[in-house]
Amino acid sequence: MTTKPLHQRLTPYYFLAPALTVLALIILFPIVSNLTMSVHKVQLLKGGDDEFVGLGNYARLLASSTFRSSISASLRFTFLSLPLALVLGMSMALVFNEIRRARPVFTAFLLVPWAIAPVVTGYMWRWLFHDSFGLVNHFLMTVGIIDTNVPWLAQPDTAMAATVVANVWRFMPYITIMLLAGLQGIPAELYEAAHVDGANIVERFVHVTLPQLRHVMAVVFLFATIWMVNDFALIFIMTEGGPAKATLVVPITVYRFGFEHLRLGRGAAAAMILLVFLLSVSAIFIRVIFADRRGQASE
Repeated sequence: MTTKPLHQRLTPYYFLAPALTVLALIILFPIVSNLTMSVHKVQLLKGGDDEFVGLGNYARLLASSTFRSSISASLRFTFLSLPLALVLGMSMALVFNEIRRARPVFTAFLLVPWAIAPVVTGYMWRWLFHDSFGLVNHFLMTVGIIDTNVPWLAQPDTAMAATVVANVWRFMPYITIMLLAGLQGIPAELYEAAHVDGANIVERFVHVTLPQLRHVMAVVFLFATIWMVNDFALIFIMTEGGPAKATLVVPITVYRFGFEHLRLGRGAAAAMILLVFLLSVSAIFIRVIFADRRGQASE
């Protein structure tokens, strides 16, 4: 077997080099700039004469009750939204998978929540949950579930629930489309074999559908987690992080540290902590997915 000369083997990388360089600059420059800012006390009002503080910003953040509560709020928001969105998305995907003729029409309507800008979604749900004029209270009073208007966005527990409902409504189309694509890739022979073996519809779902969708579900879970943890506009428009910091998620904390209190170093440190967390979650998921695929290939 003849080995190609080195310059021929490197030819594809020569063509990729300009694009990779631009991509690296676009990704790395903001990260490096933010990391540099996070170890300085940025003096915006003193002519930008920054003071190096090392890990001081990180230490103050971790000692801050506001930042710790924002981590808790982000985790609650994400892990309350994600299971609901996955269950509803899976249900819709299973229904759409059985629809043949009108599937494009239903899919087009399904994508509407995903296509609407988060700011618009936030204002829409803010009015739906309005205590005096909102349709949610009007509907619940009409069917007799409540007797008086509920201030959904003015109470800690109900405010978090309201933002979760809005978030599930927004993300369910993405999850449905991804799972629907995965369902259409499952060979029909597997269902036929399970049916011949006497498996009912629940058993076919558990032993055929879920195992075949595990990689798609892992990717959906990863992307949805990243987007939900990073969510700013929806929650800020609906509640501005209140009431009583109940919905004060980490992105809103970063915004307030950096742009309301002008503590750019501390805001940058919070952003770096968020980035490290998301990179860690991504690395774990990617490792699990590739390990599972290697295990399948070796069988």
